[in-house]
Amino acid sequence: MRLLNHPLGLLGQRRDKTGRRVAQRRIWPRWVRPAATAGAALLAVAAVATGWAAWQGGWATRQAQEAMGRFVAATADAGLAVEEILVEGRLHTPRESILAAVDAHRGTPLLSIDPNTVKERLEGLPWIRAAAVERQLPGTLFIRLVERRPMAVWQRRGQLVLIDEQGRELGDEGIEYFPRLPFIVGEDAHRVAADLVAMLAAEPSLRGRVVSAVRVGGRRWNLQLDNGIEIRLPEARAAEAWTEVAAMDRAHRLLSRQITIVDLRDPDRIHLRRAKDAGPGQPGKKDRDV
Repeated sequence: MRLLNHPLGLLGQRRDKTGRRVAQRRIWPRWVRPAATAGAALLAVAAVATGWAAWQGGWATRQAQEAMGRFVAATADAGLAVEEILVEGRLHTPRESILAAVDAHRGTPLLSIDPNTVKERLEGLPWIRAAAVERQLPGTLFIRLVERRPMAVWQRRGQLVLIDEQGRELGDEGIEYFPRLPFIVGEDAHRVAADLVAMLAAEPSLRGRVVSAVRVGGRRWNLQLDNGIEIRLPEARAAEAWTEVAAMDRAHRLLSRQITIVDLRDPDRIHLRRAKDAGPGQPGKKDRDV
């Protein structure tokens, strides 16, 4: 009799004297049943113990975290530690704010720094619109920043802050470095400042002469020029009125005359208030219609 080259072989079969196969009961070694019973008991105990540990507060998880912490610390000893932090694109964001967002120092294990977490912290800073963070082995943390562009200086309740194109506040740090930005006033002025800036830019010859823009009633603008003239724009057709003023100034030097107010709120005519019509502390006697 030979064994077949198969995992089961001829186990459990034998032949009688006539050569016929007869059934034979499978015989297991004596140690199999006790071992199987003990194994099942051990599995049951392990399952209960694991569940108990998880119920007690994640013992296995804590052990894994501690092991990972030891591993990361070992990588620093092996040379994978922060040696320098390179930042690209920083113009206005304070250095201290970036370091606080990174929350690392020389010798910190590089693998302990989560780039996504640092990215979220950086993009939470007022000046930063987008950030990319990359670990560069063995010891460099590289950060690329895209900062917001200040569009105007906004005065609200006596406080001055810089705002960007979306009206987002950038804070007041470094505000002295932007003397040429439009100065806007009003509770909701930041929300519509982008439209105002675009309108002013359409007439470059007058854009630089506007020193402030006051939002009136959340509906329209009053512009103050560098020579003291106030231009009162209408609510519905402000851009057209601004273009009209520029055309009249080019043709007739309107804004070089002795006037104090150019009122464009009336769609049918322009009202001018002459400077000589008003004495100190007195309103003008009569507006002039143009």
